[in-house]
Amino acid sequence: MSMHAGSPLASRQVLCEKLLSRVQRMLGPRAARALPLSVLGALAAFATPAAHAQDSAPLHVAVSVPPMAWMVDQLAGEHVEITTLVKPGDSPHAYDPTPRQVAELSAVPLYLAIGVPFEQVWLPRLVKNNAEMQVVHLEEGLNTRHFGSGEAHDHGHDEAHAHEQDAHHDGDHDDHDEHGVHHDEHADHEAHEEHHGEHEGHEEHHDEHHDEPADHQEHGAQHDEDEDLGEADPHLWLDPQRMQTVVERAAEVLEARLPQHASEIDANEQRLLKTLSELDAQIAQTLAPYKGRNFLIFHPSFGYFADRYSLEQHAIEVSGREPTPREMATLITRAKDENIGTIFVSGQFSQTAAKRIASSLEAEVAVLDPLAEDYLDNLKHATEALKAGFELTDSQ
Repeated sequence: MSMHAGSPLASRQVLCEKLLSRVQRMLGPRAARALPLSVLGALAAFATPAAHAQDSAPLHVAVSVPPMAWMVDQLAGEHVEITTLVKPGDSPHAYDPTPRQVAELSAVPLYLAIGVPFEQVWLPRLVKNNAEMQVVHLEEGLNTRHFGSGEAHDHGHDEAHAHEQDAHHDGDHDDHDEHGVHHDEHADHEAHEEHHGEHEGHEEHHDEHHDEPADHQEHGAQHDEDEDLGEADPHLWLDPQRMQTVVERAAEVLEARLPQHASEIDANEQRLLKTLSELDAQIAQTLAPYKGRNFLIFHPSFGYFADRYSLEQHAIEVSGREPTPREMATLITRAKDENIGTIFVSGQFSQTAAKRIASSLEAEVAVLDPLAEDYLDNLKHATEALKAGFELTDSQ
């Protein structure tokens, strides 16, 4: 092993020589030479806390939303320092980094993006301020569903959007790019039931996307091409199978940045993938009796979750716009026809319209939070809340 000047190993050798010289003066040359090297090494480590701290300093990682912070912590734990931009209660759709956050990000070496709207605007600026920052798009190449112009209020078109699956579920999608695949309604139900228990082609994701760094400019251009499909839905982490792919990609990046902890990160990755697989199976079993059922939610954030478990999401608003009085009346009529007993809301958006509809229906209001940091407990809670909502509808 070669040493270069200024390297930690070279510095430690110099320090050991100084310590030996000092011990020789105190104990005499013969007694000093009798000391084991391990003792000198321990003295060197004890005498250089600053150097040791620098060697083991955590990697500073920035993420956009709390579920991504949870994932990074699960993978790397004490070896990372995590900055989460969107705080609890904030909306990633209307979020702008504070001046303090922008200043903090100017020194962050790694940003793990997930495709939330503000990243499209702010990441190029952040990279301009910090040319050394590595930006990795964890969502790159994952099949992205889109809200579409009619998902919120024109529910006659919901079926065109609610069952979009990963590209791995069906190979006959040559007319669509990898970021937006629309499925035929009946074919999608069959594909979903056939492939529901499978983890969707992680090896293919590795081969196609792990070898090349994500380019945020190319990523932005892709979104321009997809504008005709409607606004891209960024909540892909709410699908446990997509989340497994995100975990694999994040683990690979963290292992490369923290090679001294790569084996530990890999072990954490395998444990986390197993946990997510078990969670997926548990949710599927719980919601299996309700396949094809729909639920009414204020903001359409649980589309990926609905797609995964063959449910239908009907939303009160999209892109921050509440329904007009006519749209409100249509929603109330439809909800009455379907005996909807629960309106789902999240803390990131105004709940005025949802509560108004709930009052008109004498329905309950329940919380589905797409940004809760405790990912596992949150999806378990969402599953039980949806199940309770369906049971309430059935009892009426």
